[in-house]
Amino acid sequence: MTASICVVGAGATGIRLVERIRAHASAGPLDVHVVDPQAAGTAAPPSPDALRVHAHRASAVDLSGRFVLLDDGTRLDTCAVVLAHAWPDVLPSPRERELRDFARDHGLYYRPAGHAGGRPSLDRVPGGRPVLVLGLGAVMSGVVARLTTGRGGRFRPGRDGGPVYLPSGAEPLIHAGSPRGVPHHARHAYRTGDPPPAPRFVTALGPGPHDFRREVWPLVAKDLAYAYYHHLLTLHRDRARVGWPGFAAAFAAEEWDGPAMRALIRTAVPRFEDRLNFARLDRPLAGMRFGDLAGLQRWTYGYLAADLARRADPAHSADLAMIEGLRGVLDALARRVPQDAWLHRLARHAAGGLSATRIAELRALGRAGVLTFLGAAARVEPSGDGVWRATSASVPGAVTATAFVDARRPAPSLDRTRDPLLRRLHDRGECAEECGRLKVSLPGNRIVDSSGAAHPHRFALGGWTTGADPLSADDPPLDALARAVLAATAGPTVPRVA
Repeated sequence: MTASICVVGAGATGIRLVERIRAHASAGPLDVHVVDPQAAGTAAPPSPDALRVHAHRASAVDLSGRFVLLDDGTRLDTCAVVLAHAWPDVLPSPRERELRDFARDHGLYYRPAGHAGGRPSLDRVPGGRPVLVLGLGAVMSGVVARLTTGRGGRFRPGRDGGPVYLPSGAEPLIHAGSPRGVPHHARHAYRTGDPPPAPRFVTALGPGPHDFRREVWPLVAKDLAYAYYHHLLTLHRDRARVGWPGFAAAFAAEEWDGPAMRALIRTAVPRFEDRLNFARLDRPLAGMRFGDLAGLQRWTYGYLAADLARRADPAHSADLAMIEGLRGVLDALARRVPQDAWLHRLARHAAGGLSATRIAELRALGRAGVLTFLGAAARVEPSGDGVWRATSASVPGAVTATAFVDARRPAPSLDRTRDPLLRRLHDRGECAEECGRLKVSLPGNRIVDSSGAAHPHRFALGGWTTGADPLSADDPPLDALARAVLAATAGPTVPRVA
């Protein structure tokens, strides 16, 4: 029998994986099946005669023995399966069903989080009137684009070089907030060029379980600060009073964030803006209260401008060194403790979710009066007046509207997934979840079952798996995964998928 691989998902990730499989395949015959409802018309990568790519315009609904079952009745006999499809949508939560019913009963607009069909079009959001938006990440950015430039508005260069927004008049008045109250940092416009020190403190973690915030986070923070100050004290020596060797020895000996360590950092790094402050990084609005929304907007515009300037200035390259050190720390943690959702949120915020250009455009939308930031701990609730009501911890009062868009990415959940394949695997204990994500072994991205065993012939990748890199929207290294998948097809007899 000819060896065969099934890749579920014909998006950019799936096609790139097929290309890497093609690049690493041996001369022997190999069939690669690409399964996706949109597979028809998807260009399969060029392949040698021995590697044949078959596109199936269908959905994978189950794995049974060595077969992948499709919703059109096809049964694909395969040696290995890779789940590479997009972020699976989830069924509405009880809270989302309550909000949907409230909107229906009061004639309001409500667009829940997620990607499933049946959500009302953004074209139905009325222009010139308030709309409440929860979320300040990539999903929000797309929603705001649809409601602004998608309705005829445009940006032009301003006198200071930044963008200026020219409204069309068809835009709604967008009020947006989130738990943090500010967008993710802008992505850096440069690279450091020097690798950070390898983690040395989290590697001392013994067998768990561990209390993350009390036992793990201090070691994570210490490793990240070690990478930050190593870069600052070696490449920006004019901003430090001591040399790196002496600082490193004293730093390693002290407890994270204890009085002695704080004193050491204050002595070594005189400027406040050069000291790493995780609390300020994670919650820049913590403890701040403004008298009105206008005061909050002025602060937010200044915060975004300062962030853009700092992320573009190599004088602050220690920030990037810390982020590059974070990847090594996360890799070390993956082999020792379960994922922590708070740490991954902090990692994504620090690494930057939007381009500098897009952050500048959001600032311009605010200055044009089209976008208003609601602040930290933003909430949208049904009100007794039959409208949506938004509040935050940053300003008194509330903003009301008849339209509400939940622009957060839906939290992954195998319990509530709409994906029939994942649902069946989960119900049978053939996959497991961690922090809502599909659990995979690292390295290798093999699907882990409820007993903790990694399947030798089932693989998965994507932001909805525990193998995702929170610091990047890019795919993990696909060459290593392609080689692992090909190895699963090797041998004198064809391995079974289950």
